[in-house]
Amino acid sequence: MIKQDTKEMILAAGHSLIIEKSYNGCGLKEILDTAGVPKGSFYHYFKSKEDFGMALIERASDENSEFMRDIFRDRKFTPLTRIKNFFARIQQYHDEEGIDCQCLIPKLALEQSKLSETMRGALKCSQDSMNAQMAQVITQAQAENELADNIHPQKMAGFLFSASHGASIQMQVENSAQPYNDFVEIVFQNLLIKP
Repeated sequence: MIKQDTKEMILAAGHSLIIEKSYNGCGLKEILDTAGVPKGSFYHYFKSKEDFGMALIERASDENSEFMRDIFRDRKFTPLTRIKNFFARIQQYHDEEGIDCQCLIPKLALEQSKLSETMRGALKCSQDSMNAQMAQVITQAQAENELADNIHPQKMAGFLFSASHGASIQMQVENSAQPYNDFVEIVFQNLLIKP
């Protein structure tokens, strides 16, 4: 149990520092100092910084999937409302935690040209999984006549995440949540509307 706690402390410290700086912008010493654990602890759990990066991606992917499942499987709401609830929860998160709180997956994806092929592949798998969950709910919304049949679920899911990530970047540029709020407004007033 103590070993797992130490590993989680290292991962949590790395997550925070990469969000604050970047994957390439923080070294192992800084991560371990932030976690408050000795250098030997790192190599007990991770073979290299790349192996550590893979563990961070897997951890973030699991958290994202759980977050999405909780919302998308809530049958108290129609499929289209579940999609609205997903983005509303992200907006709520911005309101509560501030715009500096970002998702690790797109943050790492911005550096993917400098990352290993292994890490790039892991990022793609994570994004593919998120896209698949969103596409499934879009398909359900079409089956319940909440969305037009001419919407391609997979393409729309991919577009929503790409546009969402772009809005998140623009929030940092403008130091305001408005770009993300505008994105959500456009999606539900112009794209994901009842036929």
